[in-house]
Amino acid sequence: MPLSPGPSDEAWQNPPRRWLRVSLLVAGAGAAGFLAFLAFVLPERLDCGGWGSGLTREGGECVGVTDGSYAFAPLDGAGPAAEFADVQKLIKAENDRVAAADTEYVKVGLLATLTPAENGPLAPQRVLHALQGAYTAQMRANHTADMGDKQPLVQLHLANAGSRHETWEPAVERLVAMAGDESPLVAVVGLSISTEASQAAAEELAAHEIPIVASSASADGLNMRMRDGMIRVTGSNTDFVNALERHVRAAGGDLSRAMLVSDRNDPDLHVATLTDAFARLLEQEDDVMPRKSFSGTTLRSSGPVSLFRPITDSICGTGAEMVLFSGRTGDLHAFLEALHVRDCRAQQPLSVLFVETGPVEDVSAAARPDRLEENGITIVQASAMDPQWFGEEDAGSPAPNGFEHFHLAFAEHVGHRTEAQVKAALRDGYAVANHDAMYAAVRAIRTGHGERQERGEPTTPAGVREALFRLENVQAASGTLSFPEERGGDPGGKPLPVIELPAGGAGGETYVTPVR
Repeated sequence: MPLSPGPSDEAWQNPPRRWLRVSLLVAGAGAAGFLAFLAFVLPERLDCGGWGSGLTREGGECVGVTDGSYAFAPLDGAGPAAEFADVQKLIKAENDRVAAADTEYVKVGLLATLTPAENGPLAPQRVLHALQGAYTAQMRANHTADMGDKQPLVQLHLANAGSRHETWEPAVERLVAMAGDESPLVAVVGLSISTEASQAAAEELAAHEIPIVASSASADGLNMRMRDGMIRVTGSNTDFVNALERHVRAAGGDLSRAMLVSDRNDPDLHVATLTDAFARLLEQEDDVMPRKSFSGTTLRSSGPVSLFRPITDSICGTGAEMVLFSGRTGDLHAFLEALHVRDCRAQQPLSVLFVETGPVEDVSAAARPDRLEENGITIVQASAMDPQWFGEEDAGSPAPNGFEHFHLAFAEHVGHRTEAQVKAALRDGYAVANHDAMYAAVRAIRTGHGERQERGEPTTPAGVREALFRLENVQAASGTLSFPEERGGDPGGKPLPVIELPAGGAGGETYVTPVR
């Protein structure tokens, strides 16, 4: 069957009005569709730094990867937005200097919560300090011999996984692509919270053989045994609970009088594995208090505030002397407030055992020593950072060998005006943790660099990944760390101090994680 005749060439060259009207209608419909597409897509791009920024808007947050050109800031105007911008400008300036240098350089990604919310798992101040700590490590790496040979130089790229790590995919997708750059991304540091989303991000990076050094994610299992190519510079939750146990037993405490209070919300790997570690501790006792649970809020964008009255009533009714609290810091605030008004506060002193990277006193008015003392509460906190490392107290754990060098470098590069400001920024432990993650990554990057140069081989993620598990005696700010295979990627030689509020309890020497 012959094809139907169409308009002649001449007709197309000089179209009659009918063809012209049809063409204009089609073009108009196409333009309208294209404009609708732009109206839908452009706001997602342009308000996050433009088409070339590497960022997109997901769930109301700008997520993805940047070299510091776009300044991430806390959500809803919460927190120190100007200071966030300042440190990211410093990172951008150093990245530009490295790119202009006539020498080899590689990229490291900081995958973290960079748009924190006040009701999220990480307070804005702690995220700010994490950025400052990572930047301090970058400057030490590129300008001193503190991390060995100063080659290759290191750029620091900021990968925002969202306020709860739930929008990690755009950031991880970009990090994976950057591993193929001429100056490649060879490691990722950060992973600041332990959630199902954090685990999924780690799995995706591991699937592409990109090594990971976690900073403050302490959930059991977030290490080499579960995620090949992953180490961390913080202790595991089991390590933290071991530190608490040693402290309590040295002080003559009775764990049979301890009640386990845990967040029942899923998914939260930090809480789940901390609850399991506390439960294993109590299994050693012949008789224990009944377990209680609550519905936490810090991993939810909305929801009712947890009501702790039934739990405080149970504490008073059972005569519990300790609470093993397995939850996020934000929920601890509400729990402590409930304990301040419990009916038995005058007759029944109570110790609350808790795990957190830095001193909880700094982020909770409910943890003020005067209020705790007035209402018969003692917080016993296993931490990755001890304020006594500044030498402010007469007793306590001595500072690790590498802390003073970090302390001086932080003051120099971050630009705080007074020593009091420096100490305030370091107390919560997040600057230390993220500095140490970068420190370990750079040490691995530079392991064997001279030999690779002689053979004409580039620095690759695979080479860095292999080197991570040969690291020994890393003079990090938080301890002299090693990563033997027996520890599965968890650090050996890591001091985990136990802090009591109000101060004064004796619990023996600081617990140090085993090297073997």
